Amino acid sequence: MTHPVTTLVYRSAMPVTHRAVAAVGGDVLDVVRGAFSNWLKGKYHRAVPLGSGHHHLADGSLLTSHAAYAADGSEYATRLELRQDTPEATWRTTVTAVLPQEHPGAVRLDLECFPTGSGQPQAQKPRLVRDLVRELELNDGLSRLTVNGLRVKADNVGRLVDVLCDPARTLPVIVAARPRQPDPLWSDRVSQTMPRAAGDASLYLLWDEDAVDAFRRAIGTHHRVAPGSVRTFLPGVDPAWEPDAARHRWLAQARWLDPGDHAWHGVARTVQRMALAMQQPTALRALQFPDLAEQERRERQEAVTKARSVAAPALHQPEAAESALKDEVALLTGLLEVASDQLQEEGRTLQLAEQTNTSLAEQLQAAVTAREAEMEDHLLTLTALERAQAESDRLRELLMSQGRWEEVAAATEALPAIPASFEELWARIAAFEHVRVTADRRITLGLDEHAEARTWAAKAWSGLAALNSYAEHRLQGRAGGFRHFCQDPPAGARVYPVNQIAMAESTATMQAFGRERMFPALDGELVEMQPHLKLAGRGNLCPRVHFLDDVAGTDASGLVIVGYLGPHLTNTRTS
Repeated sequence: MTHPVTTLVYRSAMPVTHRAVAAVGGDVLDVVRGAFSNWLKGKYHRAVPLGSGHHHLADGSLLTSHAAYAADGSEYATRLELRQDTPEATWRTTVTAVLPQEHPGAVRLDLECFPTGSGQPQAQKPRLVRDLVRELELNDGLSRLTVNGLRVKADNVGRLVDVLCDPARTLPVIVAARPRQPDPLWSDRVSQTMPRAAGDASLYLLWDEDAVDAFRRAIGTHHRVAPGSVRTFLPGVDPAWEPDAARHRWLAQARWLDPGDHAWHGVARTVQRMALAMQQPTALRALQFPDLAEQERRERQEAVTKARSVAAPALHQPEAAESALKDEVALLTGLLEVASDQLQEEGRTLQLAEQTNTSLAEQLQAAVTAREAEMEDHLLTLTALERAQAESDRLRELLMSQGRWEEVAAATEALPAIPASFEELWARIAAFEHVRVTADRRITLGLDEHAEARTWAAKAWSGLAALNSYAEHRLQGRAGGFRHFCQDPPAGARVYPVNQIAMAESTATMQAFGRERMFPALDGELVEMQPHLKLAGRGNLCPRVHFLDDVAGTDASGLVIVGYLGPHLTNTRTS
């Protein structure tokens, strides 16, 4: 399992509307430059020039400033880029701001990391994002972008519902509901989470119990935010459609109040991950800046031409010819040194561009591969659905032919829904009589941070149901192992796709990483669990369910023991 190299480690793109321009007196670009200048001053403890061109800083860093102008000569966009070379990596921080014209404007901050070795240095969200949010009065549709959560009381929850349902909104909205009883740990964690999500989401805080209740009544039970919980609402909220609620993930109060549970960090990480995947605003995609390298070449050529025009008359005066030639040589030498430095910088820029292109190519290939795997999963699911539907129809017909109408109606009334998260799955595990889960709860619930969590949780539920069905039939005398059971299932059995079942690891994997496949049995002792279900074929995490078949045999417990439910473990293909 290999992961694509990603050079873009953080991105935040915030809308700039005419309203935002008016709020700062029309000086959005100056405000951006001012925030960038203060950020640089904090790094270098001195004022740094921001005029167009390249500026070499004391530690070998390079600052590049661009400006774009409209036909009437007015500036409508700026780009400020700081490149820093460190022993472990080259870091490039880029802020681009464009004013609204035909399309809404935007301010975007990109942080790129180009490692010098095989490791990927840890990246932190730049403080500059919070500075920009604080200095610029930005809106995302009806919502305001702030550094801390905006207080919402009972009399203005309608405004919050309008924000959530606004079709013009492009960023997530994080809504926290204060617990019924004040708790310092909850307050501390939420107060840390909000600034970390600034620029990537709108932030709101239901201020008291009255506000929580009013919000529930206004938006409905399924989209509510319970006291002490925090919910992340994606764009396109539809309170009238119950299934929509599952898209908007929440973290319950119990997990915020548990000192040993660190899932609260995932709230900010999730919206940051969403920001990386978002389509960029039209204004940024269409933006072009003048070529600084071409401008500098023209300036050098003009300097050479001017030097020669000044020196030419002196060449006809013997007493001045030598001095004129020396001046011209000095000027040309200086220009050559400048040209050499610029060529070196262009070479470095080209090298970073090649790394970026390689990263994008790897990500594209990974996306194509993942999409192919998803299509295969969909086909398998459709096949299983068609089979289950055919069985259901046949059984319904048989029951109805016998006049057993009430049994048919009862069977369809209370069918349980598939879990929408691993937290919900964990809460419902007891539904499987013949399966015991000894896996680390924290690792399993950590999967909920990821965008694919709903799909993975649904597949995990299907896999557990198949293991439970296998154990039930095995205890009734059915012969064969789990894979054979899924290949040739008895009538009414729950099965899992055979090509997503592995009953053993490779010899090379076990020799190198066998210790990772040791998980707790019922008595807490570590035992080897090679068999596993694949919840995803390809991708960064590729979650797995590792289990032990302890259904039949001497001293068997009659159970399937699930010792691990989490990201793919290390194997010989892991990079």
